[in-house]
Amino acid sequence: MPANKKALALASLLMTRGGYSFERSIPKGQMVGLKILRELKVIVPGPMDVRYASCSFCGLYRGPVFRLDGEMHVQCPDCGPYKIDLSEQRNWTLDIEWMIRKLRAALNISAHIAVQKLYEGVWQIGVHKKRVVILAERIELVVANALNLFHGKTPRPDSWVITPRPLGRTFSDPLSGTATWWHLEDRFAIHGNGLRFVGEDGDVIEAVVEPRSAAVHGPFSETFEWVHMPDWSKDPIRLSAAQAAVFGVLWRYRGQPQSAETIMSKANLSSDKLIDVFKLKSANKGDLLYEGPMYAYKTLVVRRRRLGLYSLVLNNLEFDLGNLPKEKHEIFRCI
Repeated sequence: MPANKKALALASLLMTRGGYSFERSIPKGQMVGLKILRELKVIVPGPMDVRYASCSFCGLYRGPVFRLDGEMHVQCPDCGPYKIDLSEQRNWTLDIEWMIRKLRAALNISAHIAVQKLYEGVWQIGVHKKRVVILAERIELVVANALNLFHGKTPRPDSWVITPRPLGRTFSDPLSGTATWWHLEDRFAIHGNGLRFVGEDGDVIEAVVEPRSAAVHGPFSETFEWVHMPDWSKDPIRLSAAQAAVFGVLWRYRGQPQSAETIMSKANLSSDKLIDVFKLKSANKGDLLYEGPMYAYKTLVVRRRRLGLYSLVLNNLEFDLGNLPKEKHEIFRCI
């Protein structure tokens, strides 16, 4: 099994367990995966109590730690005293915020869709293909609350449900067709410092393979949901619905400066500042999925702050045409 796959399997195990797990309880074959999770900060260390330690032999009792002949020992009520290796007392837990953030990025969930904690261990993390995405620590938590989750005051029909693969036996479809169940380890893969969504055939889906991302309006796609910025990446940048609406309005004015109030009103957005739909949360800094739209905004939008006017750059844009297919060259020369 590849190291990244082992790492995600271990993350799923820790997610299923919940709370903190001692490092010694992790199978030796998973140590490579543990190292990867530590480097990616998928897991966080738990507190260490130097006064008491769990017995490394029976694992059933905790005893007081004492010093003898310059070395640390623990007094297990059952096994007796023995020399202790404090590294065995390290414990780890999954950073659920990291998991939610990376799953949202992998599924291209808009940053403006809030995460909701529905129950203990159950979250609604966004919308994918017009269907609600639910993340849970265990499938049993979803089954136990299925009536309220899918048929309650806020119905969530035909949702995507993401959980780790269950440790024990369970029905192949415990949700009885109410929702689509995805195993975290099977449908996602660690890629770089984040996650990638994995297709039905087990291949990693590349970030941009959809024809609708093709440049139509200058560097923008037909729906303005994608923008080609070769100086940033060979792949187009995915924009949220709100960001696409802003660029769509600016494009229609063809470089004529407009007030923020006019632009946001035409885009049907409640905010009175363009930057509000592009600015980064501290948790998303360094994540290319969120940094890309900000780069596009700073590069393509002329901001006259004193006058409160904004316009789209239509002249002097220098795109590296060498990185694009020849058939796209004319698209960028028309800007």
